[in-house]
Amino acid sequence: MNEANARLDLAAAHRISVLEGLNEGTWTHFSCKIGDGEQYLVTPGSTHFSMVSASSLLLHGRDGELLSGDGQANHDALPIHLPIYEARPDVRCVLHFHSPHATALTVFKDMRLDTRLSQTAAYFHGKVGYLSTYAVPRTNTAEGEKMAEALGTKKVLFMKNHGVLIAASSLADASVSACQLERACQIQLLAAATRAETERMSEKFAEMLASEECNGEPGYLDGMKRLLERVQPDFQE
Repeated sequence: MNEANARLDLAAAHRISVLEGLNEGTWTHFSCKIGDGEQYLVTPGSTHFSMVSASSLLLHGRDGELLSGDGQANHDALPIHLPIYEARPDVRCVLHFHSPHATALTVFKDMRLDTRLSQTAAYFHGKVGYLSTYAVPRTNTAEGEKMAEALGTKKVLFMKNHGVLIAASSLADASVSACQLERACQIQLLAAATRAETERMSEKFAEMLASEECNGEPGYLDGMKRLLERVQPDFQE
């Protein structure tokens, strides 16, 4: 993806996260690769996600140096994102966020997403990794390397007492995955709160759903961008 298109899609991903209730003000951070992966677009720190636009995104080099843009990234951003990109050449974008229901799962002793509990959860069947200790990267890339190791070849990482991370091959996949992950966690917590006995789908159907492109909704990002063009057109600026 060229830089201009990547800027539009990544800016849209920030705005969408607000519409879907995933963001936390100016906190957390998204990124994506440009071209051959030597450069990355990153969330501008201290900017509310509802104000992130194509031109406000920061451009960083592979070693973390700022190449263009005003301001600086959140202090945790590059120490988390860069080790994942180095470990996973297939990953084109990384979304890290602290959405309420997904983060709630990380506080349990057994922080497991039941990927056979609902259709929404099944899209993540076999694609979830877990970091079992709390990690604070700040400027310590060794902590980011722990996250990359815990993620392994998976798409999703639950981070103990912290939040979640999505590593995907496209922003189209990452954006719908972020929304669906939060919804899957919400469904699981709501079901657990009733204390009623649940019934899981079969392994066969979970595997079928997990194999679908962009979690079964490849048009999600484009559809949400059309909404943004109507209600928040400044994301393109």
